[in-house]
Amino acid sequence: MATERPRASAKPGVLHSLRVYPGFRVLFSTTVATNASFWMWQLVTGWLALVLTDSPFFVGLVGFLGGIPMLLVSLPAGVVIDRVDRRLVLLLAQASVVLVIAVVTLMLWRGWLAAWHLLVAVFLAGTAMSFVFPTRNAMVADLVERSDLANAVALNSAGQNVPRVIGPALAGPLVGGIGITATLALCALLQLASVAISWHLPARPPRRVPRPLLASFTEGLAVIRRSEYLLALLVLAALPTMLIMPYTNLLPVFARDELGLGSGGLGVLMALGGLGGLCGAFAVAGLKALGESPRMLILSLLGFGLAVLAFAHSPIAWLATLFLFLAGFASSIYMSANNTLLQLHVDDEVRGRVLSVYLLTWGLLPLGTLPAGAIADAWGAPVAVSILTLFALALVGLTAIRFPILRARYPAPQRLPGLLTRERPGARLGD
Repeated sequence: MATERPRASAKPGVLHSLRVYPGFRVLFSTTVATNASFWMWQLVTGWLALVLTDSPFFVGLVGFLGGIPMLLVSLPAGVVIDRVDRRLVLLLAQASVVLVIAVVTLMLWRGWLAAWHLLVAVFLAGTAMSFVFPTRNAMVADLVERSDLANAVALNSAGQNVPRVIGPALAGPLVGGIGITATLALCALLQLASVAISWHLPARPPRRVPRPLLASFTEGLAVIRRSEYLLALLVLAALPTMLIMPYTNLLPVFARDELGLGSGGLGVLMALGGLGGLCGAFAVAGLKALGESPRMLILSLLGFGLAVLAFAHSPIAWLATLFLFLAGFASSIYMSANNTLLQLHVDDEVRGRVLSVYLLTWGLLPLGTLPAGAIADAWGAPVAVSILTLFALALVGLTAIRFPILRARYPAPQRLPGLLTRERPGARLGD
């Protein structure tokens, strides 16, 4: 149950949840600040890795160590999110990110930073962000009514994609203009601003006495295991993360070696992907059916993979940016739909743990990033992206065959402990 109710005079629209829920407006603001810092950090560390070592494999290794904490930490993070005040968890995690970025900035300024220091830093920052991302997603349902959840999830996704436009677009020219050290300092300041904004979020203590730690840890997994629908959604979250998303970690290689661009060009590439993601998020926010249809989930996922393939083989920069925009658009619809469908079918008492398993799929990104870097070292970045993406598309097709519910217009009702029931009038599995 949400902590706030909309005013009776509120009219539905794309920005509906921002208009009527003050707490959600605060969460949206801190999401924008945090993700702006995060995407600047992604660009700067990727570029710094290439400058320090001149190795595509090391760029992939930086991506691997930045993402692997999500695989290691996400499940225990979900237990913490359901047992502790979510606002407190968010504040502590964000403060940890500030500290890591500040230390890297100081070491780079003093000339102390070595390649292995960068590996340690991205691992620590990734560990802290493993708490930030699922906490934010779980808080969306705390701050809005269930009838507005699809709109709020899509707007939250927009809040994550706006910085994908602004952050890299600023970071690329800043690296060339004021240097990597000053750009990292700005990253730390943005993250610090997010901490200050998050302070105004409402507290959310646990709603019941927690179960024993081990039982609490396994409860979320048990809920997923009993639901073929949730299993299908998580499989579709895992496949593109592990096999398609590694293209983002190879963008520095594409920018410099394939398209002949510098750090500013890298920023433009990342920004155009973010702009596509922003447009996709607003499309879902305005058209509720986009975020609640398993069919649209499958179609947008296929479109995402095809756009990434086209980008990998684009010979000129303007064409590459066009396909990056389309990839961002399709991936945003896919991720918003996946997140919405999960949130609509999970009870709040296990929401943090189920969403932590969803985040666990994000932790699979390093498992694709490392081989992508190795293949790129041997045969080039386009070949690496093509091999992994084609494999992903084949597996998505097999998943759609294995789980018929993914081909339905709306999911069938589920009546399992820990799962909410949801059924539209007249909706059937084969609709």
